[in-house]
Amino acid sequence: MMSLDDILDHEVVRLQRFIENRRFSFLERLSHSKAALLVIAAMVVIFQMRNLPEQLANSSLDAAIAVERLTPPKSVRLVVIDDDDYKGLFHARSPLEADVLANVLAAVAAGSPKAIVVDLDTSDDSFLSMPVPDVATVWNAGGEELEDGRFRVDAPLGGRKLAADSMTALAIAPRDDRGIVRGYQHSYVLKSGGTVDSPGFAAATLAAGHAPEDAASHPGRIHYLDYHYRFAPIKVRDLLEDARASSWQSLGLFKNQVVVVGGAYRAARDQYATPRGLMDGSAIIAQAAEAEIDRTTISPASRWLTGLLLIAGGLVTLTVYHCFKFRTAFLISLGLVPVLSMASNGILFHRFAAWGAMVPLVIAVIIAELYSKAALYLAFYQKVVDLKSKDSHEMRAEQAHSSH
Repeated sequence: MMSLDDILDHEVVRLQRFIENRRFSFLERLSHSKAALLVIAAMVVIFQMRNLPEQLANSSLDAAIAVERLTPPKSVRLVVIDDDDYKGLFHARSPLEADVLANVLAAVAAGSPKAIVVDLDTSDDSFLSMPVPDVATVWNAGGEELEDGRFRVDAPLGGRKLAADSMTALAIAPRDDRGIVRGYQHSYVLKSGGTVDSPGFAAATLAAGHAPEDAASHPGRIHYLDYHYRFAPIKVRDLLEDARASSWQSLGLFKNQVVVVGGAYRAARDQYATPRGLMDGSAIIAQAAEAEIDRTTISPASRWLTGLLLIAGGLVTLTVYHCFKFRTAFLISLGLVPVLSMASNGILFHRFAAWGAMVPLVIAVIIAELYSKAALYLAFYQKVVDLKSKDSHEMRAEQAHSSH
């Protein structure tokens, strides 16, 4: 005959198998995971309110950029004025000497580029009569953001009228709350009405002969860069030396390329923090132009889609714990951490490198589910212990009564 201890031990094993064999309906099993469901709801709300998916994705993308293998650009070349050029050719004067800059641009134009981006301040009156190349040109101009979010833009070339195939671009490097330049806007709203393009987007427009097709090109939206192009800057003094050769024009070094001409000298004060470290403004523009032409920019994620993916990721993790035995579910859920994170960021940012956005939520669901399972088993075992203790007490009382 089985003792009470044997019966209880048998029932413990039977109940454990009952739970692990998933004989409850899915909704009944889900009702035992209230803690995990609350974690999913709370984290989705907090993530959306604090823009945490974007911040976590940026952090993981930064780590990926730091170790990413650089690739050579296909469509953009970079010409820079360094400190030696600034002192030797431009006599360390700001604004730059217009006649020297005209010679530089003429040398670039002789290399048969498709377009030129001039990332230099030409707003001074001394540039009013400067000869300009007969090539489609983006003239970068400075400006300032006004209180209503609109912008005022300085006029390039001393304010003179630009050629029909040239355009003005607003040279602003948008920085995040940590002061890091992660990307650029396609265009900005002007105080005077209309919009003005950013240099990279303007360069791609000239190179393509039309605005790149992108429904998300409206003002105010940041398009992120992964800075994976390796540019070999050409110094202006070397460019002018090579341009003296009779074969320069026939060589066509810049044929069908977009050439960015900018300053890399310290007096320009045109360096910015990027995920790859300090970078000159002209180098960032070259990255943006190449990325826009190659269609490798990272568009911002939809907040609604982000929220739905977070909920889906949490529910998938939760479902695993109700469809597999506990040990198997735990191992699978660990594998889901990178899989769900990379998949969601592939959908959101079109980059698997931005894998960090969902990691905290998946881990939180795993912890909540482990807690729920532990609490369930502890409560059951405590109930069993209480029953055993009560039965033992009753048996001792009965034996004591019978002895009398």
